[in-house]
Amino acid sequence: MRRSIFRLFIIDIDSDIIAVSGNREKNFVRHQSYLNYQERRPDNMDYKNLFDFKSKKVLVTGGTGTLGAEFACAFAACGADIVISGRDLQRAEDVLKRCRSYGSKSEFIQCDLSDVSKIADMVERTSGILGGIDILCNHAGFSIHKPAVECTEEDWDRLIEIDLKAPFFIACETAKVMKENKWGRIINTASVSSARGHKNLSVYASAKGGISQMTKVLANEWAAEGITVNAVAPGYVPSAQTSDLINDETKKKELLAGIPLGRFGKPEEIAAVVLFLASPGGSYITGQTIYVEGGRLID
Repeated sequence: MRRSIFRLFIIDIDSDIIAVSGNREKNFVRHQSYLNYQERRPDNMDYKNLFDFKSKKVLVTGGTGTLGAEFACAFAACGADIVISGRDLQRAEDVLKRCRSYGSKSEFIQCDLSDVSKIADMVERTSGILGGIDILCNHAGFSIHKPAVECTEEDWDRLIEIDLKAPFFIACETAKVMKENKWGRIINTASVSSARGHKNLSVYASAKGGISQMTKVLANEWAAEGITVNAVAPGYVPSAQTSDLINDETKKKELLAGIPLGRFGKPEEIAAVVLFLASPGGSYITGQTIYVEGGRLID
């Protein structure tokens, strides 16, 4: 019987190591720098404090909605200072109170995102309040749920304006600030709807598909500036935006049947992915849309 021999070649281009191993032969050539690999790495990962955002400055648009508020509070809990933008002043006070309970410097800016000139002003004010912007949670948006043939031109223009046009200009204005420090993290909000042909969400899915593609392009353009751009695409999470679907028992049953994990998502489960993308752990990820949807897209 012939004895099979296998060899595994490992090449570490960082330290010029070549190792050859087999079932009868083990030869290792190690460069001295490899023995001290952890010590010589200038960017050694601090795993214990991966989500430590002390001294980081975060802008969260759509910060008064269910997910936006959770994003803001998650960063505040991890030590960041926060500015949230949105429309609901009363809701903003509740979010700020929660953020400040963690010791975070947190402020609210009311902004009409349909006006590009006001977007530039909002970003400038945020930078002034925080002393810069390190992280952008580009979350503002809404949905329209109706058959395509019933959608009006006004429906199309209004949703594209808020869900696609505004996030684009918010990202661009924020990137100008981030480029000054050659570092930044931008996390856009896409949707599972951009990857599925869900009925009655034609305009919304079009906008969110645009967000995913925009994410790729901006990531490519700004990588050399030390800015990563990614998107998080939530599945169904209980919120004002999904209440009509989730509160209808028939629709709820249909939705849950299509989710392998058998339940809806929680705001904190989406926020945790956002934190990861902004953390050192996500530093080698850019241009990606991360789906957080309980397995809905498996098939």
